[in-house]
Amino acid sequence: MDLNLATVSAMVRETLTRPHEAAARLLAMNVPDDARWLGFVIVVVLSVLLGQVSVLGMGEDGFGGGMLFMAMFQTSVLLGMVVAVQGIGRALGGTGTFPDTLLLIAWLQFVMLVFQLAQIVALFLIPPLFGMIAVAALVVFLWMLTQFVLVLHGFTSPVKVFVGIIFSFFGVAMLMAIVLAIFGVGANV
Repeated sequence: MDLNLATVSAMVRETLTRPHEAAARLLAMNVPDDARWLGFVIVVVLSVLLGQVSVLGMGEDGFGGGMLFMAMFQTSVLLGMVVAVQGIGRALGGTGTFPDTLLLIAWLQFVMLVFQLAQIVALFLIPPLFGMIAVAALVVFLWMLTQFVLVLHGFTSPVKVFVGIIFSFFGVAMLMAIVLAIFGVGANV
């Protein structure tokens, strides 16, 4: 695959308009594992940098814990998402592998950077659009994730996958809240 601006732009457009086909195309590329991990790292770095621009645009001093903390946090969240999508999908009869899940989640996060850029532009030009773009981004993210999981695990029902994503999100959130409570994190927050 020739990785130039035109190719990447076409893949982003396809992902936004036909995520099912885009996911199948990505998996068919047989991207080497090293490139999958490199893509994952690049996406984390870009997310952190764009997040920093957003925070500074809102008049804040930047990330409270610093950019290194945010990079570790972003890495943990994305890697946790990869493990959850792969593990829960496999537990429910899916066929997706960890490397394929890593590729699709990294690409999905890359595509979501488009919304992050739109939010930054809105923040500086038309601030009331910031929140609307965030809501639109969430809807599009859930739709694309549903389609990606369908392709990744060979599932056939988008409704079941979507419901599974929602229940999984709340289940993981509850588990995290319990673990954090056990360690006393959040009691003073």
